[in-house]
Amino acid sequence: MAHVEPLTRAGTTHDLTGRVGRIGSGSAMLVLGILALAGLIGLILKVMSGPVPLNKWGYTAAALAFLLSTGQGMPVVAFATRLAKGYWALPLRRAAELGAVTGLVTTPLFIVLLFQLPDFFGRPSIWFDWPGGPVLWDSVAMILLTFTGLAMLFVSSRPDRALSTQQASDWPGTGRQWDVLTAGLVVLGAFYLMMLVFVHMYVVSDLGMSLVLGWRSAIIPPYHAVSGLQAGLATTLLVCGALRRFGGLRRYFGLDVFWGASKLLLGLSLLFFYFTWSELLTNWYGRTADEQFLLDLFMFGPYTALFISSVLLNFALPLALLIWNPIRVSVRGPIFVAGLILLGNLIDRLRIFVASWSVAGPLGPHRTFAPPAQYPDALDLLVFVGAVSAVTFLYLLALRFVPPIAIWEFKTGLLLTAERPYLKTEVAVVAKPQ
Repeated sequence: MAHVEPLTRAGTTHDLTGRVGRIGSGSAMLVLGILALAGLIGLILKVMSGPVPLNKWGYTAAALAFLLSTGQGMPVVAFATRLAKGYWALPLRRAAELGAVTGLVTTPLFIVLLFQLPDFFGRPSIWFDWPGGPVLWDSVAMILLTFTGLAMLFVSSRPDRALSTQQASDWPGTGRQWDVLTAGLVVLGAFYLMMLVFVHMYVVSDLGMSLVLGWRSAIIPPYHAVSGLQAGLATTLLVCGALRRFGGLRRYFGLDVFWGASKLLLGLSLLFFYFTWSELLTNWYGRTADEQFLLDLFMFGPYTALFISSVLLNFALPLALLIWNPIRVSVRGPIFVAGLILLGNLIDRLRIFVASWSVAGPLGPHRTFAPPAQYPDALDLLVFVGAVSAVTFLYLLALRFVPPIAIWEFKTGLLLTAERPYLKTEVAVVAKPQ
């Protein structure tokens, strides 16, 4: 095995600043850009054809919820590990914060969907006919979430951009600047988490629950938020794995990154089961006409396969795999589980929003039977693929301007880490000054 030189602060700065603009091939970005443009054209065609029939918007709403859960869930990983002083996560924080660019796609997509909703006056919802709801307040919440995420990315990358552009005079690095930087990231992260939970509630309530007459659940909004955090962490792990494999960053994304994240992934998988079981149990024991209809629509009717797949991929398989040390304490194991969870989240969002929009309509008698499963058409697939491609394109574009790892945070970790002999090996000892 080839000898690997230990990481030094000077070597880290030179290596990572040299990688700015080199991750992501031009041909890949061209393909992603074409797919994103095709998706935009598909969305325009949908809008021009009018809001009805309402069931044609189910897959577009699922695409929005999926991107909100995955891409916009990523910055929370950076905030949570920064707040808890999890030094194992230093290499992944920049990758997580870059997920904020997802908001540039989800915000206009959300606003478009809000204008396709049926009349909300008199409709049971969280707004109770409040003026401006849901279009105005949902839009404001999503815009604030996107702005906060981009502000986190801008503030976090400020010292690194000064290094990579050779404009250190813009960032002399005074003590006050560092104090404002570290405190500001915590404040922005807390506000981002708060807004993310609110937006999850608005999305699943206004684009899901309010469309299904008789669906009154206090469990679904936190379920949507928690499963979104799980998907955000899974997406972060997959991105780190891709940067490690294809970005030449193997030295930075070591075992500790994936091992530490796998513990959080296991806990979030257990929370997924808790909320799923709570929703199932409530409707199962209530057995009113509306609750029986909900069980048929979302779990045991036309979307049974999606429900079972979601539980398997988000809970059963991650639990069965991550309880074993050889899988959890590895690089490939957590990445594989993260891929399962990402697929499971996609299936879960399709189950919730496609089913909800399939029964959307004006106020009237409550339904007693679920309609057949709604399958995607060409425009649905075009919009879905285009939205995901647009986010990937923006992510790679952002990597052309900022280093893939937060240099200033990583170098802080090097300052606080020392190798010490322990029995027949050496272990890393990390000092925690605060």
